Formats: sequence, structure tokens, C-alpha cells
Amino acid sequence: MFKKLLLSSFILFCFSVNTVSDEVTMESDGTIHEFNYFTVTDPQNFMMALDKFDKSKCAEKWRNESGVGVSLWSLRGSGSTHFILVVYENAEKMQLGRAIFNTCNESGQMIKSFQKNTDTDRSWNWVSESVVSARQWTNDTVFAKYNFKVEEGHESHYLNSWKKMMSSQLDSVKGSFGMNRVLFGNRYVSHMVYVGNESLDELLNSQKTVLSSDEFMDFSMDVKDIRQNVNVELVSLVKYYTGE
Repeated sequence: MFKKLLLSSFILFCFSVNTVSDEVTMESDGTIHEFNYFTVTDPQNFMMALDKFDKSKCAEKWRNESGVGVSLWSLRGSGSTHFILVVYENAEKMQLGRAIFNTCNESGQMIKSFQKNTDTDRSWNWVSESVVSARQWTNDTVFAKYNFKVEEGHESHYLNSWKKMMSSQLDSVKGSFGMNRVLFGNRYVSHMVYVGNESLDELLNSQKTVLSSDEFMDFSMDVKDIRQNVNVELVSLVKYYTGE
């Protein structure tokens, strides 16, 4: 029962968004995210290592004291095969969570095991913060993730233009969507946008509708001189880690 309550609390603080009727609020939820990218070479042993740590006393302490949420996602359209997403309510919780994780023997053993089940030369990570979080993205299992770079000093221009475009597409975009700012690890990208759905077919159809709209064309023209697209990834849920 306690673990179920803990999972419910995690979902509420990390992914809740205020909605009234058909109104969609586009604002930051304050969360901090660690994206840990891996090229997995031995999927079975990789999953076993994650599951073993998830059931450890260290992971339990990590969740209970920092409120961290952890999940695994598979990738297409990327040089990596997976990423582990670690979400904190805010920077203070992240600092606490990192202190716990970094001092556990179990976490050290898990990280060491990655030498045998991933290509560690291709592992990397970034830390981002929420700029916009619209609708509850834990309801979705598949996402289009757009990675791009905005020229310094032009984020406000880009954000306002993107929000205007997305506001015009709410009838087409039925799932969650949002934008993150990359705080650390931003050598190639400064921001990412995600658009989610429960169905890949519906996600693809909605994206086709948006990308062919006049509003998207206006948006593209407005930001073309301040944005550099890097790549688009297809992201699919593998598992949430809750200790169960």
C-alpha cells in the first residue's frame, strides 16, 4: 500500500497540470530531469541490473527521501538505444537525491555492471528543467522528442512563437506536450520539445496534421533564423521503477 501511495505521489508532483474543461495550461511544473543515454549491447543483463538496484535498500531510501521518479525508455532515430529518465520535483530534491545515490554501494555496483552490458564509450547525459508542461505525460507511452538549439538570448521569442502555434493545434494534439531547457550537457542542443500519445498511430497522424498546418508554417518562418534542428527521436516507454 505504501509503495502504491508513493507512486501516486510521484505522478502527482511530477506530472500534474491544471486543466479546466478543454483549457490547456502551458507553464513550467518546476521539475528537473536527468536524461541518461545508453547504447545497450546486452538487453537482458541490462534490465536485470536495473531491476536488482530498483529493489535495493539504496533505491528505497532514494525514492522515500528525495521523491525521485525513475523510468526506462527505448529510442529510435538516435545514436543510443535507451535512456533512463530521472525526475525530481525541484533542484533541492535533486541535490538530496544525488547525495543519496552517489553514496550507495548498490548504485556503484549497477554503474559498474554497465561496462558489461552497454557501450560505455557512447554513454552520455544531460540535465534539463521544465519550461512548459501541458497535460499529464505519464498517461502517454510514446513520444516524438525534438532536440534543437536556440541562439542565446532568443529563448523568449522562440517560446512565445511555439506556444502560439501549439495553442492553435489543441484539437489535433490530444496527448501531452512540453518543452525543456537543457541546463547541463548542452553542447549540441539547448532545448527539447516532446509530444506524446497512448498510440503510435495517433501520434503520427496528429504530427502530420500539425506539420502541414498554416500555423506551423508561420511558426517555422518566424524561428528559422534562431533555431537549429538537431534530430527527432521516437521514444517508447519500457518500464517505471517503483521498487515493486
